[in-house]
Amino acid sequence: MTRTFLRDIPKIAAGSASLLAAAYVGLSPRVAGALYANMLFHPNRYPEGDYDCGEIAGIKAEDVFFAGADGKMLHGWHLSVPGSTKTLLFSHGNTGNLTGRPHLLAVLLKCGASVFIYDYRGYGRSDGTPTVQGICDDGRAAFDHLEKERRLKASSIVLYGESLGAAVSCQVSATRNCAGMILQSGFSSLRQIGIEMLPLMKIYPSALFPRPGLDSAQVLEKNTRPLLIIHGEKDGVVPFSHARELYQRAQKPKSFMPLPAAAHNDICFVAADQFIDSVKTFLMALP
Repeated sequence: MTRTFLRDIPKIAAGSASLLAAAYVGLSPRVAGALYANMLFHPNRYPEGDYDCGEIAGIKAEDVFFAGADGKMLHGWHLSVPGSTKTLLFSHGNTGNLTGRPHLLAVLLKCGASVFIYDYRGYGRSDGTPTVQGICDDGRAAFDHLEKERRLKASSIVLYGESLGAAVSCQVSATRNCAGMILQSGFSSLRQIGIEMLPLMKIYPSALFPRPGLDSAQVLEKNTRPLLIIHGEKDGVVPFSHARELYQRAQKPKSFMPLPAAAHNDICFVAADQFIDSVKTFLMALP
């Protein structure tokens, strides 16, 4: 029996290695997408939220429904400022839905631009279930809606991304022309923020993370459109170091507005004036 056991050791070892390899790959962010999606996406579905806000900062919130790339019906609000020459395409963060951002919308409207904010699939009144690829497709569908259905020129559309939405805006910019891009509280890449939140993720290479990898820093290395980065220095969700990396790796023209008193979700409360001034200055400098 001992000799038989010794002969079987290589087979046992090979079998164990195969099981470990299968477990390693099977638990990776790319393969076990549903597991990690619960960590990444925290949507509030309709009827959660105030959908009867009427006006924000004196501007009527118009309900808009439009089709995503795969036929999913998506919902947004169009807030049209009379006389504005630019429209901010607002891709929001990973929690709640568009109804949870009235204060930030009010601050943006004070900058003089119109705003189109939409919900990703699975958020608010939008159909479907959120995925990394899906929300990027939704961002492109929102851009196409503004250009084709609203008859807005691409040169009048400014991509505005908040947190996770900053990564979505970067992905949109890679395939759509736009006037410029404003990234608020964004992370450098999904892998980097994932490792900081769950250090065990370091064992997985970029190839085993979801596609697209939401590597905003890599996108900005090739982007030559005007860029404004805004980030609170007290941000405990997406560390300020991400903003520094995004700015350092971005092409010109670029500008950086650090907000010393702000964290992740309180920019429009603790640094509204500084925020408005920086966005206004950026918008006025666009062609």
